[in-house]
Amino acid sequence: MEKVLNSFQIKLIAIITMVIDHAGMIFFPRIIVFRIIGRIAFPLFAFFIAEGFRHTRSVKKYLFRLLLCAVLFQVPDWLFGSETMRRIFISWGWESVPSINYELNIFATLFLGLAAISLYNKLKEKHIAYSWLAVTAMAVIAQIIGADYGAYGVLFIIVFYIAERNTIRILIGWIILHTMYAAYEVFSSYMASSVIAFPHSIQLYSLLSIGVIALYNGERGRKMKYFFYLFYPLHMVVLYVIDYIITVKG
Repeated sequence: MEKVLNSFQIKLIAIITMVIDHAGMIFFPRIIVFRIIGRIAFPLFAFFIAEGFRHTRSVKKYLFRLLLCAVLFQVPDWLFGSETMRRIFISWGWESVPSINYELNIFATLFLGLAAISLYNKLKEKHIAYSWLAVTAMAVIAQIIGADYGAYGVLFIIVFYIAERNTIRILIGWIILHTMYAAYEVFSSYMASSVIAFPHSIQLYSLLSIGVIALYNGERGRKMKYFFYLFYPLHMVVLYVIDYIITVKG
């Protein structure tokens, strides 16, 4: 298979599928195809966290950038997602205020995923068990604080780091991760309601992302690093404003 996509092009695919996902969440919540397409986005971002770790000149600066983005870009979510603001917007006539199903945005997950890689890399020389304890700790923290994708997101990032661009290894890691994820959700569902369910089974469509990653040629392409950082909060604000205009002014 010819590898024809560089880093810039794959990141464009990631943000396009992310916009489709979020537009579907806000404007077309009952049309599942938008959310299915959106499952491609996060694995691509997770993949480039692993790639970024390998190529960054300073892991500390990389961690700081992600943490700063996690804090600053949380503002739009708090503004539109907090219960107090939702009541205010509803009082203004915005009846279908978009709901947010996580407490902290995707950059919190990416930060914890990068931290997990860094700790794994440092501790594996001492003992592999220490490495996995550190990874588990980062995953548990992501789950507890309500970071988007939670523990699943952190572990997905680790899969890409360990697989080292090898498509077969990525596929094996994907199967193991999603088997664990399904088992966890089924067990949790049964314990909570005595019903066997896999609430986030839509995540299985993330398998589509492996086809995109398989085309990665290892080249950087155009340099627009800060564009990709800023795109996340800007596109969310634009979607919220459009929804407001349609709902209140339409």
